[in-house]
Amino acid sequence: MDGFPSKQSLALYRDLLDELGAVINRASDKAALMRYIKEKKIDLIHAHSSLTYPLAKTLAGRMRIPYVITCHGLGLNKPENRPYLRDARAVICISPRVAGTVRSYAKNVSIIPNGVDLQEFRPDVKSGPVKIAFVARIDHRKQRGYEQFCKAVDLLDNVEFYIASNKTSPSKTARHLGWTNEVASLLAKTDIVAGTGRAIMEGLAAGNAAVVIGQTYQGILTPEKAANKQFLDVSGLAGRNVCYRTIFYDLAGLVKNRPYLRQLQKFGRKLAAEKFNIKIHATRVIQIYKEVTG
Repeated sequence: MDGFPSKQSLALYRDLLDELGAVINRASDKAALMRYIKEKKIDLIHAHSSLTYPLAKTLAGRMRIPYVITCHGLGLNKPENRPYLRDARAVICISPRVAGTVRSYAKNVSIIPNGVDLQEFRPDVKSGPVKIAFVARIDHRKQRGYEQFCKAVDLLDNVEFYIASNKTSPSKTARHLGWTNEVASLLAKTDIVAGTGRAIMEGLAAGNAAVVIGQTYQGILTPEKAANKQFLDVSGLAGRNVCYRTIFYDLAGLVKNRPYLRQLQKFGRKLAAEKFNIKIHATRVIQIYKEVTG
């Protein structure tokens, strides 16, 4: 790893890392890494960041073992990354969209979406006014969607609005929680989650109706939209232009129709169990390990 985790983040996982006997080395400190692994039997290297692709290839070559790459997002098909993608024994992508950008340069491409721990993210009692959670890291591409969503929620009556984000919003009604990775307790009690990617998956697992909004507005995730789809698109890239009016009408419909909201919440939990169960995804990753190591 380079540049992460911070001391604050590391503190969150220190007990788990100690329990696993895990050691963290900076990717730039190759000498320390080589000293650590010199006496160990390593069968495979798995790189999760383009910052560590060169190191994975170098170490795999020295140790004469295979390496695997995971592509967690778009933009990894740059010329400087192509030799690492080409020589990896397997490449795992988190979505068909990501896979489509690297297939020309990689062999043995598999699609395994991000997973959710269904024990950590689970519904709690949902009572009182409808609670809406917007969970997202905001950059310039998502800024308009963020602002339009907040504008729509501010027009609603009798709701509670929570924002877990790296940027404050213009909302006059929201409770700003700042950016945090610890959202399980929040999502357990909310009724509607908005955002993209992992936030949507975790919100579904916690029994929320989901509104997919990022660079575009994909709207409410319904059983009809999810039907017969092997891989769900919750990227916030495949929708229409963002407009607060459309968002307001969608949210107002959910707030007023509690029975339908409850149906979507039950559907969300079931969908997460079927599509995003981290145990199932981990099993698929292990199978790829077995295949590439013979």
